[in-house]
Amino acid sequence: MSVGPKTEPQKISPIGRPAPLLLRRQIGLYAATAVTIGSIIGSGIFRSPHSVAKELHTEFLMLAAWVVGGLLSLAGSLVLAELAVQHPRTGGLYVFIREGFGRRLAFVFGWASLAVIKPTVIASITSVFAIYACQAVGWPAAAQLPVGLAAIGVLTFVNWLGVREGANTQTILTTLKVAGILALCGAAFGLPHSGPTGGAAAAAAAPLSTHPLLIAFVAAMIPILFAYDGWTDSTYVAGEIVNPRRNLPIAILGGTAIVIAVYVVTNLAYFAVLSPSDVAAYEAVGSETVRRVLGEWGGRALAVLVAVSTFGTISASILTGPRVTLAMAADGLFWSRAAHVHPRRGTPDFALWLQCGLACVWLAAASRGFEDVSGWFVTTSWLFYGLTIAAIFIQRRRGAGSGGPALVEDAADPGAAAAPGSRPYRTPLFPATPIVFILVTIALIVSDLATSQWRAMAGVLVAALGFPIYYVWKGRGAADR
Repeated sequence: MSVGPKTEPQKISPIGRPAPLLLRRQIGLYAATAVTIGSIIGSGIFRSPHSVAKELHTEFLMLAAWVVGGLLSLAGSLVLAELAVQHPRTGGLYVFIREGFGRRLAFVFGWASLAVIKPTVIASITSVFAIYACQAVGWPAAAQLPVGLAAIGVLTFVNWLGVREGANTQTILTTLKVAGILALCGAAFGLPHSGPTGGAAAAAAAPLSTHPLLIAFVAAMIPILFAYDGWTDSTYVAGEIVNPRRNLPIAILGGTAIVIAVYVVTNLAYFAVLSPSDVAAYEAVGSETVRRVLGEWGGRALAVLVAVSTFGTISASILTGPRVTLAMAADGLFWSRAAHVHPRRGTPDFALWLQCGLACVWLAAASRGFEDVSGWFVTTSWLFYGLTIAAIFIQRRRGAGSGGPALVEDAADPGAAAAPGSRPYRTPLFPATPIVFILVTIALIVSDLATSQWRAMAGVLVAALGFPIYYVWKGRGAADR
């Protein structure tokens, strides 16, 4: 099964307070890998090829860009696996930033995750899900908002029921979406179709950019890295993964590698049916591919596939996001109520429903759907990805197993973290791997801030509000708020 047997519980408690409530390690290897894959594969592979083709005009360059984006994500994953093995605790990036740079920067990330990153990720993917779900069943556009709100509420309820229920749901949805994408690829490769058309009509319908190659390649990487976003998510539930020193590296690296392979094969399937100019001309690349292979009814089949794919991504984000809020509250940096774990279900109930409310607000405010909210989180997320990967240098300098104050959760889960001086997993090609990742991340962030709309900067500014909020919160002490 995807969920392992119950083991010794991991205790989550605000520092200096009683800790009667427990999280248990119940997520097995398959489910942990499904979280990684399900968090990454959403709507990007059906949308991003069009944006890439507008910048890069040959199959070779487009495929090369997808491979480079995958390798960059894999480079981050290689470093992230070492951080996760040394600190397999609830909260993921929050914990790594706290152990590397202290509580202040960790709080800023936790604040950004709660206020901007996770709610906007959920809202933007939900907007895509609602469009395709309504298309699949023939409902009008007016139904999209209620359908989206219902999806967020239902998946929050499932994850509130228990870790087993949430992890098993994620496993089923991830398996279905990968199977569906591979079926699309099989149809493109194996069934008769008219083949690429290309020609002047497609070129006229898709005015291509005239950027120099290097600038065009960087511009193409933005939608690609959006499609690869999510490789960090399994670390948020690290405190609930069975045998984390073995399973976490496999879930992070194996899941990312599988996604790279799926994305490359899917792009090859598109090119088996469409020309590069066709890909640039049709925004819904997946729909056009299926239409040419299966006819008009294929459009509805593709709508079902995209709805399933995005539904799985929403589920993964709802599962992982509240763990950051819970870890922050456990450190006394947020309302202690947010550290509450349901005594019978073993889920962070308050944090789950708080995230649900914020995501619904973002979805309702996103009048133009995906584009209206997605710009808020991409740059902000990658800013913290770069900061997290930089923490590996501090961890290496301090030595494995050290760094930062011990929390109650360490004593309650003594078998999770590696022993001092041990290093069961080491980042390959260190320090080149994290250095390359950080440099490329900086270049992409600068490029996105310079060329994107105001939302990228707004997301960063909302995250920066965490600094004054941290000092206000710290000044009020650790009492319940």
